[in-house]
Amino acid sequence: MIKTNAYRELTNDHCPLSDTQNVVTSLLKYLLRRGAINEYQHKKMTPKKNDLELAHLYFIPKPHKLDCSLRPITAAIHAPTTMMSKFLNDLLAPVFIRVARKTTFINGFDLIRTLEKYASDGCLKPNTLFITFDITNLYTMIPRQGTLEAFKRFLERHLKRGKIGTLSIDDLMRMAHLVLDTNVFVYEGKYYKQVRGGAMGSAFTQTLANIYMFEWEHELSQRQISNDEIYGR
Repeated sequence: MIKTNAYRELTNDHCPLSDTQNVVTSLLKYLLRRGAINEYQHKKMTPKKNDLELAHLYFIPKPHKLDCSLRPITAAIHAPTTMMSKFLNDLLAPVFIRVARKTTFINGFDLIRTLEKYASDGCLKPNTLFITFDITNLYTMIPRQGTLEAFKRFLERHLKRGKIGTLSIDDLMRMAHLVLDTNVFVYEGKYYKQVRGGAMGSAFTQTLANIYMFEWEHELSQRQISNDEIYGR
């Protein structure tokens, strides 16, 4: 927690659960009133008061790392924004997968097929270099504002007429802001808020991080492709 500076303790001893619920409920009512979502979607995403529970943080080891560092996971199955996060992920993950298909390895077999074609096309040389890289603490290290800006640019480029269904880019930005800005949890009896990146454990975080990385790596990936080389994640 100290290493990433991604979390800030809430020192007023006030449980943020009800405040988060109110903010989520207010946005959903606004979207319903404007016709951006329908009654079913509104009901599905509205936090159920009797089931609500503040998220809590726990850690799992990263056995593939030499120092066996820990990965922070936010358990938020009953948090107020959980269903909104899932809704955004279900809506936008397919869009990202379609857009990023050329630089995405779906699985190991997909990677092998790509390498076999690379070799059969005569691109594999004795001096060919294979380079891998890993981003440490990706979900907590992506810059909040930069990620939202990348998300907006992605939507502007890849949504037809600036909408997906009845939701406009502005609607999607409001929802994404809310999901990121309300990552609050309890840990060892204290309340914390995530102020950097997104919560690992929130469904939309992976898609949002992927969109940020897709823009970050765009110049490199396009240069590789234009030179008949390979780039993929």
